[in-house]
Amino acid sequence: MEQFCIVDFETTGGSPRQGDAIIQIGAVTIDHGQITNRYATFVKPEQPIPAFITTLTGITDDMVADAPTLEEALPGLLRLLKGRVFVAHNASFDLQFLQEALLSQGYYTFDGNVIDTVELARMLLPIQGSYRLTELADDLEISHDNPHQADSDAQATAQLFMHLLQILDDLPLVVIQRLQMLVHTFRSDISALLRHVEMEKLADLSDEHAPDPNWDIYRQFALKKRFPLASMPSSGAVGMTHNWEDVLAGSLGEYQRRDAQQEMIQAIQSAMEDGAHLLVEAGTGTGKSLAYLLPSIVWAKQNQEKVLISTHTITLQEQLFQKEIPALQKALPFPFAAAQMKGRGNYLCLRKFEQNINEGAQEYSHEIQLAKAQMVTWLTQTESGDVEELHLPPSGQLFWQQVKSDTNSCLNRKCPWFSRCYYFQAKERAREADIVIVNHALLVSDLETESGILPSYQVGIIDEAHQLEDAATQHMGFHYSTVQMLFLLDRLGTEAPERLLSQLLTEFSQWKEEERPLAVELGRRFDRLQADLREAVAEWSLHAYHYAAKQAKEMNEIGRISVRYKKGKFQGKQAKILAAAEKVIALTLDYAKLIEETAVQMIQGEEQVPFAVKSLLTDARGLSDDLKKAAELIHALFLADDKDFVYWMELESRTSRKYVYFTAAPLDVSVPLSEKLFAGKRSMTLTSATLTVKNSFDYMKERYGLTQLPPERVRTLSLPSPFDYEHQGLVLIPSDFPPFTKETESLYLDAVIQGSADVIRASQGRTMILFTSYTMLRYVYDGLKQVLDENQFTLLGHGIDSSNRSKLIKKFKQSERAVLLGTSSFWEGVDIAGDALSSLIIVRLPFVPPNHPILEARSEMLKEAGKNAFMSLHLPHAVIRFKQGVGRLIRHHRDRGVIVLFDPRVIEARYGRAFLQSLPPFQKEAGPWIQLRERIEPFLAGEN
Repeated sequence: MEQFCIVDFETTGGSPRQGDAIIQIGAVTIDHGQITNRYATFVKPEQPIPAFITTLTGITDDMVADAPTLEEALPGLLRLLKGRVFVAHNASFDLQFLQEALLSQGYYTFDGNVIDTVELARMLLPIQGSYRLTELADDLEISHDNPHQADSDAQATAQLFMHLLQILDDLPLVVIQRLQMLVHTFRSDISALLRHVEMEKLADLSDEHAPDPNWDIYRQFALKKRFPLASMPSSGAVGMTHNWEDVLAGSLGEYQRRDAQQEMIQAIQSAMEDGAHLLVEAGTGTGKSLAYLLPSIVWAKQNQEKVLISTHTITLQEQLFQKEIPALQKALPFPFAAAQMKGRGNYLCLRKFEQNINEGAQEYSHEIQLAKAQMVTWLTQTESGDVEELHLPPSGQLFWQQVKSDTNSCLNRKCPWFSRCYYFQAKERAREADIVIVNHALLVSDLETESGILPSYQVGIIDEAHQLEDAATQHMGFHYSTVQMLFLLDRLGTEAPERLLSQLLTEFSQWKEEERPLAVELGRRFDRLQADLREAVAEWSLHAYHYAAKQAKEMNEIGRISVRYKKGKFQGKQAKILAAAEKVIALTLDYAKLIEETAVQMIQGEEQVPFAVKSLLTDARGLSDDLKKAAELIHALFLADDKDFVYWMELESRTSRKYVYFTAAPLDVSVPLSEKLFAGKRSMTLTSATLTVKNSFDYMKERYGLTQLPPERVRTLSLPSPFDYEHQGLVLIPSDFPPFTKETESLYLDAVIQGSADVIRASQGRTMILFTSYTMLRYVYDGLKQVLDENQFTLLGHGIDSSNRSKLIKKFKQSERAVLLGTSSFWEGVDIAGDALSSLIIVRLPFVPPNHPILEARSEMLKEAGKNAFMSLHLPHAVIRFKQGVGRLIRHHRDRGVIVLFDPRVIEARYGRAFLQSLPPFQKEAGPWIQLRERIEPFLAGEN
């Protein structure tokens, strides 16, 4: 397998059997690792080219008018294809057009090997965010001048294929052999390619062949070599008396002095020294990451104790760990160590993965096999074993649940993989580091664990601190779902050979042949209990689903609808839900008990137990603990009825699956945060661009329990952004938009569609529209599709074009004249600097819907206490959210943009002033929309 023909077709559509035709052919040959020939031609179709194809490819009817016909063009391709492997990106598409073309011209169909570079790239580049050709070319620095033109696509695919061949060549033999065992379900002939690579590697083996220093070969797997965290002792006195400004200016190329940043550094330093907590609102452009990293590093080195830094988003965590900290390690005149730590379930358990791979393929789906192959390759690339690195297919996410690290199934030092365990190595690195970076979820989980997950710390920084309450609410509550229970049963069952209990009984029978009758009897008991429990779960799920479906209202942005419930409300026919839950709990505990009894029976009196049996028993006991935990959670969610919690269930609304997700969340997290986090720590700094409401920190101090501490232990600091907002931003507020009521909703949304179209045209796309409702987003998206020329603008709707926020943002940045429509998750954490984003539309002020379970219950609690829930909860919450949304626009001192507020309440309602006061000092104009819209184009052009 040394000769390949890389092919790409541009066509009039996606179905050759429906009459779609080839309009351009691109082909490149690779022989023995070198590009040897190219072929490209337009093809004259017997039909006009559809407008959307012209928009996509740039190919017009005029360009193909004098081109060769298919009959004339095909022989040139066939000369290149003869004797070679057919290679294409998404090969099934191009192959179907080739086969139809060959038949139409009287040739035999192609019967050689086929390689799909999408499938191959997914296997060999498991940490890629996307496998679209344009994005792969961009990430791998492959020249791709004319995407969606066959000659450019074929050339880029050829370069990609050569890159993938090089990866295969570099991989050790054991990896190629492992992959061979997993690819039989693949849709292209990757198995044949791997066989060829394996034969070449076997031919190259010799006694003198030195082991590759890059790999740690162990138990027939290849892992990327990991090196211990270097010991970094302090090289002399470290203190804030150094002239850090001169040090940083000389070492950080992009460093600029900022007064606000200096003030923040000094305030954090003082809070650490004085044992005080500090809230810092730092405007965009302050440079807050550096402002808290520098005093944290100095404190850690001075006092020989670690400092914890917590963020909400993975993006910021990666930015700190991959960019900011390495820059400071180079810049500072003394060494320091940093480590990143995540929850245990983020790390791969190598023992469980090995066991799963060694089971063989059996009845696993293509996507599961692909996930396994990705992970075999990933082991040669990862140092952390962190699932966040992986780009798994949907089924692969479920597979991860089988192989992730967890406490219940851990063999600890008895595990053959212990010295290479990703989780324990992460803990060890965190223990040795000066700076430990975590997320809010792990920070809160650590507070809830008696033994502690994180290394001990007394000083910490909480960035993106406005999200701490939500993280605490989520992780101090309870969650369970019917799909989790069904997945647990799938892993345990005896219905198929790959299920855990089947494997355990098989291994037990092989170890003790005389006990086979016992194994058969145990299998029958497990079968009966499994069937009974599945039936009970189905009944419980159905009752809960019907209960929620009857009361369902608007869905959220991930397609779920929420319904609050209380134990006391399940009466009459609805009492069946409680009875079904009790039955599930009883059977679940019976199942756990049977597993434990079986484990005792199997090894009673035995000193030497085979590793396979010992390993499977560990996993079985782990799943038994999972069953007991499930019973405990279902009891807490249905039978406990704690007045300090709010309970709700969610349904999937976009699929036919009748899964139900249950949640119980604490009504008030201020007390546990105060007692477990702030009261027991020396100094915690909370920082964000949005911590104040009406220039006051009172709301945040109240929500986080800081008012329960002595006043002298809590300090605040508000720092303005260095941006010239008055000249960089313009806020437009139409005064003639209809009010939003049930009667006028369609009028209001039609005005939003027309107004948004005006903004989009004036901004030449480059617009983001923020919504508080998915239903509203969908309505406006459909309306804009009708009023805008789709050849001029690219509309990207969250939950419509993709549910992946990162992919949508990346596509928005890469597309010219693009429009991004987003709901709640787009109000923050979206960083689009420069010309890609010029206008921001806020359709409605971001009040959480009044029927949102947590806010609804907290409102009721406040009313019972005699407080105004709107003024003390809903309004501050919305203002913080509004500030986050507005902050999406001006991200750099060179940015310039327009914000349009379509919600008339901002000027008509008394509370509207709270939103306007929270804005940076932009220019603000209100008036008839027909006049305001004329201001957009000149302002963006630099005419103030």
